[in-house]
Amino acid sequence: MVMSLLMACPEDPPEFMLRWLLEQEMFDRAGINSLEDAAREQAEIERLRKEVSSLKRQRAQMKAHLAQVVAEERKRRGLPTPPSLDSKTVQKIKNCILRAAYAGFQGVDLALLFRRLDKDRSGELEINEVKAALRRVLRIPPSAVPDHQIHAFCAIVDTDFSGTVDIQELVSFIQGEGYDS
Repeated sequence: MVMSLLMACPEDPPEFMLRWLLEQEMFDRAGINSLEDAAREQAEIERLRKEVSSLKRQRAQMKAHLAQVVAEERKRRGLPTPPSLDSKTVQKIKNCILRAAYAGFQGVDLALLFRRLDKDRSGELEINEVKAALRRVLRIPPSAVPDHQIHAFCAIVDTDFSGTVDIQELVSFIQGEGYDS
């Protein structure tokens, strides 16, 4: 049967296959019942691809603008520009935080982890608390993430420039809103 189909295949194989599939009633569940329906679906897919491409460009422009605004705000407040972290280090820290926040069948509980790390119960983690958490709780040795990278990490996560990391900043970082790895 396949050989007879291949022998009968015209010069436009996609159209031939579509006709064959329509005859086999394969597309009935998807609502594609004719070549016109298939063409409309293909046009919609192409339109959505263009829209996604446009949104990705807009996101890149917004991220560039945000980085500029953050740099200007740091400069205005007299804060040093944090050294950049490579994506491998950022991902390593994220993975360690997620592993430490895992609460069994309940899933990941960042609020519980944050309360465990916040030794002075201030609702914010100072740099020394973050360093202690990374070293003791998350068991990241200085050879894997040196102290200067912890300072860079804190500066990146600290989006309100308070000098501390609060729970919302930590959650935003883990969800990828604060820093792209």
